[in-house]
Amino acid sequence: MDLKGKRLLILGAYSTEIEIINEARKLGVYTIVTDNHTDWSLAPAKSIADEAYDLSWSDYDALEKLCREKNIDGCLSGFSEIRIKCLKELCKRMGFHFYGEGADIETICNKDKFRDACIACGIAVPDTYRSPEEIKKYPVIVKPVDNAGARGIKLVHREEDLAEALTGAQKTAYCGDAVIDEYMEGDDPRYEPAFFYTIHNGTATLNNSLDRIMVNLSDDAIKQAVADIYPSRYLDTFIENEDAKFQKLFADLGMKNGIVFLQGKMKNGRYAPVDIGYRLEGSLSFHFSDFINGTNGMQMMIRYALTGTMGDDEVINTKDTPRYDKTGVIIVLLATKGKIAHISGIDEIKKEKCVLHLIQKMDVGTECTKTVDFSQIFSRIYLCSDNKQELRDTIDRIYSTVKVLDEDGNNMLIGRYDADELK
Repeated sequence: MDLKGKRLLILGAYSTEIEIINEARKLGVYTIVTDNHTDWSLAPAKSIADEAYDLSWSDYDALEKLCREKNIDGCLSGFSEIRIKCLKELCKRMGFHFYGEGADIETICNKDKFRDACIACGIAVPDTYRSPEEIKKYPVIVKPVDNAGARGIKLVHREEDLAEALTGAQKTAYCGDAVIDEYMEGDDPRYEPAFFYTIHNGTATLNNSLDRIMVNLSDDAIKQAVADIYPSRYLDTFIENEDAKFQKLFADLGMKNGIVFLQGKMKNGRYAPVDIGYRLEGSLSFHFSDFINGTNGMQMMIRYALTGTMGDDEVINTKDTPRYDKTGVIIVLLATKGKIAHISGIDEIKKEKCVLHLIQKMDVGTECTKTVDFSQIFSRIYLCSDNKQELRDTIDRIYSTVKVLDEDGNNMLIGRYDADELK
């Protein structure tokens, strides 16, 4: 389909939204971004897009007026659950194509309701405690019931810390509720598998998988991912034992189009999802499927917003496969507390043979306010090769080359993936 000249409104203007802009431009699409930041340094996508406006993505009246004045053809939300609901409302007002039309968005975006839907399909889930009195053992994970991206999540080791964690999670939740889940180490605590689907005209095809490599960087924080490895070591087990159950789940939830990702752990040999995303995915794994087998979920979502179809069903069914003939790695560089005063080595790493993409989310002057936190990702570096020794050597050079220093000259990067594991 020729999308050249089509005009796309993007709700959100953070660094991740730049990825939407870049993929849209490959399709010849004119991009317009909006959010309520008047300080554009906090909304870097505004400086990249063809047009940008300081309008909140929940100000429907202003957005509707903008869409009509600018002859916008479609709209796509960025990387958060709340923006899905805003997108749904704006698409309804404008008659735009909404990929989640007919889907039970309320259940998908609510951890309690999603858990019940999983149980109904025979899918394993973490134990959930409905009240503090039900807790069998510590630690537990406290989460906002309807927010994602690790926002408001707290690992609680002691009963006396529970009330504070609940209050924090409730404040982060859009609906004001929180859930208490068992803390699952998983069958192997080092790995958190994730699986990705393309849904097109009611057909769900598994197109990607990974293992997040988790490390404990602080006793009072949840584990952090220092790398993602593609494909998952649990892929065959998932296809054999779980795929059909999730296919049923998607159908039960009325999901006809869009992309879906599942994050979870292996629990007694079964895959137990701890979160679902029915939206664009923040680690941007589409770069691997695009590079290896030519399927680009980001472009599919852009195409749907502008035309009402994800693409040719036969082509998607043929190309969409989670079985790769190469190994993909995302190295996640995390920054600890401090103000960035010096950055070096990024340009050198971009020239590495097996580096296919690099996203730098922070610049000199960025202030990190927490010692260990998911939100403090300095960079994601995407590597792909059929030569594992090449990957190991490149990863070692990344850690020795990239420098991020604070105002006192201290190293701000924390965590490291042991590339020898690729053997």
